[in-house]
Amino acid sequence: MRSLASPHVHQSHRAKTRALKPFRTILRALSRTENGAGHDAVDAFCSHLEALSSLSRAFDEELDAYIARVLTSAPAITADILCDLAIECAGPTEARSADREEARRCANARGDLASMANATTSAFHRLGDVDGCEITVRRMRVAGAAPDVVTFGLLASAMRRAGRVEASIRALDEASTELKRGTRPGRKKKRVKMEHPDLVNLRVLFDDGSIAAVFKPAGVLTHPAEGGAAASLMDAALARFGDTGLSDLNGSDKRGIVSRLDKPTSGVILLARHNAAHAKLVTDFYQRRVSKTYIVLVDGAPPDERGTVTNPIDDRPATSEYEVLERFNSASCSYTLVRVKPKSGRKHQIRRHMAMIGCPLVGDTVYRRGRAKTLNAKPPACVAELLSHGKSGTIFFLHACEVEFETDGKIITVEAPLAAEFETLVAQLKKVAK
Repeated sequence: MRSLASPHVHQSHRAKTRALKPFRTILRALSRTENGAGHDAVDAFCSHLEALSSLSRAFDEELDAYIARVLTSAPAITADILCDLAIECAGPTEARSADREEARRCANARGDLASMANATTSAFHRLGDVDGCEITVRRMRVAGAAPDVVTFGLLASAMRRAGRVEASIRALDEASTELKRGTRPGRKKKRVKMEHPDLVNLRVLFDDGSIAAVFKPAGVLTHPAEGGAAASLMDAALARFGDTGLSDLNGSDKRGIVSRLDKPTSGVILLARHNAAHAKLVTDFYQRRVSKTYIVLVDGAPPDERGTVTNPIDDRPATSEYEVLERFNSASCSYTLVRVKPKSGRKHQIRRHMAMIGCPLVGDTVYRRGRAKTLNAKPPACVAELLSHGKSGTIFFLHACEVEFETDGKIITVEAPLAAEFETLVAQLKKVAK
């Protein structure tokens, strides 16, 4: 049997160690099989890895896609083997004492196990293996990883795609009941007054009865905050579509919400009109089948007209492609309008990637580092006036201008025009740059 050397991976030492451990565990598990099939699987697995120029390429794609490729190369790797692997890697999930440190480790273990469960379930979903999905969800639940909306979405979507519609409906009903437990159903809901014109008259950009694309204005939360009295996009959506016109798969506090935009971000956002659509959409988001494009206004000038930023975020691969749309340069200031297409979905990815190339978003104080702190220290009046509308760091110019997704077998592209204040600012910067 061939051995597998540990090639160099461009990640932190801890991340590399945690990433390589599953491969060693798989090899050990397969080598213990009595009928010898495991040895063949190990050879196939090693050949699969050797075909890569380096192991780092394996981390350039999402974990679920990589697991699916491994399963194709080594058929002897079963759902039970992968579950054993995940449980071993995660470690104990239940604390045996009142020690806080042990409780923290167990909580982290449950989180790690849930992440591996979703990646494994998604891998079997990609391969059309519904049994693998069911085994994974069942084993992980017993091991202490509570299924979340992604878990249930992947399972129900796999069942429906395999023609097991009734089983899919039962899974969604179970999910709806179970996930509601975490949304405090007994909490009194506060009446909110919708004052923003784009909430009073919610702009529906697309609606086919399964998925709706709507416009979220800047300065508005996607869904209600705990104890908050301010109106959210979900409040406007409920007023428009009714309580039964949106999915409750993600809990009653987040009806129809599949993904969200940060409060300062404007643009198009997708809503699920019913639970089956929610399961399909959450699966497509998880498997990176939904494409989103943003327009941002940054301080400074990107180094190239087009470029790709591949800096890892939180020790995880992250890729953003950008294209300069327009530059606004004068003797006293430098701004650039940029189109950005994130290829992964890390937290604050666009804000962080733009800051990493020395061009933080205008108004973003969180990720502004080093020399970027002095960029446009004295902004023109048009910029200063808009930034003065809120607390420092609560206003920046990030707009979700386009989303591409699949519904009813068709690829749909929905565009959202720039908010009026964003368009006005761009027009004023053109005058400043002359």
